[in-house]
Amino acid sequence: MIAGIGRKHWFALIVLVAMSAHYFYFRVPFIANDYGRNMADWPLLGDLLVSFPLLYYFMFRPSWKVFLLKWLVFAMAGFAFGSLIIPNGSKDLWRGIERLWPLLAVVQGALELFLLLYMVRRIRGLMRLSGNADQALASAIHGRFAGTGFAPFALFEARIWYYGLFMRRGDQLRFAGQQHFSYDKNDGNVSNQFALIMVMLFEMPLSHLMLHLVSVRPLFAWVVDVLSVWSVLYLVAEYRASQWRPVSLDDQAILIRYGVFAADRMVPYHLIESVARCGDDISRQRGLLRYRQFGSLNVELNLKAGSTLLNAFGRPQSVTRICISLDKPDAFVDAVRGRLAESR
Repeated sequence: MIAGIGRKHWFALIVLVAMSAHYFYFRVPFIANDYGRNMADWPLLGDLLVSFPLLYYFMFRPSWKVFLLKWLVFAMAGFAFGSLIIPNGSKDLWRGIERLWPLLAVVQGALELFLLLYMVRRIRGLMRLSGNADQALASAIHGRFAGTGFAPFALFEARIWYYGLFMRRGDQLRFAGQQHFSYDKNDGNVSNQFALIMVMLFEMPLSHLMLHLVSVRPLFAWVVDVLSVWSVLYLVAEYRASQWRPVSLDDQAILIRYGVFAADRMVPYHLIESVARCGDDISRQRGLLRYRQFGSLNVELNLKAGSTLLNAFGRPQSVTRICISLDKPDAFVDAVRGRLAESR
């Protein structure tokens, strides 16, 4: 490829240029759309369902399973994009597509149910062997969705379902690492999370009543209720995971687990320049990772120049500092310094 640009970048560039052209076509009156009087939506549909998938296939030669999954992604994202940019008066084919939104919601629900049933069946067996919930979840998901790009999303959803609904005895869970440090009690972290959940549960019937009274279609009130319950499930998963998923130290690295919303990180000791206590007045900035939830930041890891860590999608991310909120910051600092001394 020219100038070291990979096929993925070329593909992304082609798609970006094509979608920008479609946006320009539907949003700017000029001669090609008869100055806004005649805008056909079939070229966009053709690109989404035919051109982009075929281009992806011939550039990357994926397996049929991966190809069909990518085709579905193109279609779903493209349908949403078209609904946003195509004027209502020019929606010919898109009117039929928009009538299928309830069906698409059912498909998403079916995928969630499939993931749920698959997770329960596989993870029960793995949990009996090791008791390590994180390892069982990762093994089950990566074994099923490896190489598809869907694995990070599936793993995130699996953790939501497990910690939100299925975890029973948190004290019996096992995690990788030799020393474990909690963060649930710092400044009433999980107590504040629990209070937020209670507020949402108290607010749900009131909002349903208000929406039912003022909404033209009562269905909207039920849609909001479903979304609220879904949000509560995520908050419950974060609340329960925060009580049991620790920040750990093993022989080679610091294993940062922080609830379920934040991506897990593995920080090798050879990348760490120093570790020390810090204050809570640390603002967001490039190269800084903050793990705090409702607690106060009290530990800072300074990494060596040029350090990169893998993000949730397995891609390297430049990181210079990591600030964490922990229950016992002094013990953590001493333990990390001891590990650093041993590794040097």
